[in-house]
Amino acid sequence: MSTGQSPAVPTRFPLGSTLLVVNVFFMTFVARAILSPLLLTVQEEMGLSHAEGGGLFLVISAGLMTSMLLSGFILKFITHHVNIALAACLSGSALYLLSMAKDPALFRLGLFFLGAASGLYLPSGVVTITEIVPARQRGMGIAFHEVGPILGFASAPFFAELALRFADWRSFLLILGTVTISSGIIYARFGRGGSFHGTPPLWSELALIIRQRDFWIIAFFFILALGAEAGIYSMLPSYLIVEKGIDRAFVNSMVGTSRLTALLMIFTSGYLADRFGYKRVIAAVLLSCGTVTAVLGIATGVPLIAAVYLQPMLVCAFFPAGFIAMSGVSGSRQRNLPVSLTIPLAYLFGGGMIPALIGRLAEQGAFGAGFVFAGILMATGAVLVPFMKTQVR
Repeated sequence: MSTGQSPAVPTRFPLGSTLLVVNVFFMTFVARAILSPLLLTVQEEMGLSHAEGGGLFLVISAGLMTSMLLSGFILKFITHHVNIALAACLSGSALYLLSMAKDPALFRLGLFFLGAASGLYLPSGVVTITEIVPARQRGMGIAFHEVGPILGFASAPFFAELALRFADWRSFLLILGTVTISSGIIYARFGRGGSFHGTPPLWSELALIIRQRDFWIIAFFFILALGAEAGIYSMLPSYLIVEKGIDRAFVNSMVGTSRLTALLMIFTSGYLADRFGYKRVIAAVLLSCGTVTAVLGIATGVPLIAAVYLQPMLVCAFFPAGFIAMSGVSGSRQRNLPVSLTIPLAYLFGGGMIPALIGRLAEQGAFGAGFVFAGILMATGAVLVPFMKTQVR
């Protein structure tokens, strides 16, 4: 929900303005995703165990959840345009802090700051895209926007491999921080849209949403999906290198290119939800992606490589159907509220606790069991789909 007058919506697709927003999303996403391919190097230098390494992602998620929950109050004082630029500049500053951290406590503080900074972007990005893009082209605008995290997932392993080959991870974080800050400055100067404030949610409206059973079922689905996407991604390189003995350079190449398979689904997953119904798509994704995620924990050779490439494509198909389901939880005026409640929970439990759990099991000599557990949990979540009663309006 927002206040203030918005500029007139253009009739042509604003490619340049859209790409400026997507660039900030991409840079803040890479800033968070880069820890995954650097994790083993950071663990060794900081003297951290696998359990402590996995816990670092929980710290990032806690920071992200905090800023997202407070975003409505922050946006009361600054516009969405300023908030997007601020997210990039603060994310870059957090990378500076991480590059200089010599002990685990300061490093964790930097990660919390990084999560909080990048989390500022999320409430403002889609709002700005839907403002600057004509209504009849809004689907294309959202699809462009979602390319940001996909390319972020894909490019982070390649950036990390270049850093470890030709420099060191601390120098790389300094460079990445500078580029991230630059993206915020460029957006602040040349970006359009978002020149209005947000308003804090009303507690009475929140209470109506959290009392609905469907909200908690759908929120659980998002936790499973974020766990299969961000949670699995966080620990996958370390697992493939340590447990499967695969060469680091090959792992980074494989994990990076595997994320590009999500591009195959981003423009078709919405069609599938419209064609077959969001409930069927959600059930199919939970079952299939859960199965493939579990295969990651037990397979070797070609089946393992096939699972690495197939898993991100399957989980990407969840989100259009998931957001359609979420839109039925509230009326059109409060439609942003279920999302603003769900995404922080999904990042905390799916993006944070899943990696922490996998790291804990790795410490006990059962690295693969974490992937099997996450897969089984996701697949069994499909049994809750028939209990969703809300009709999408």
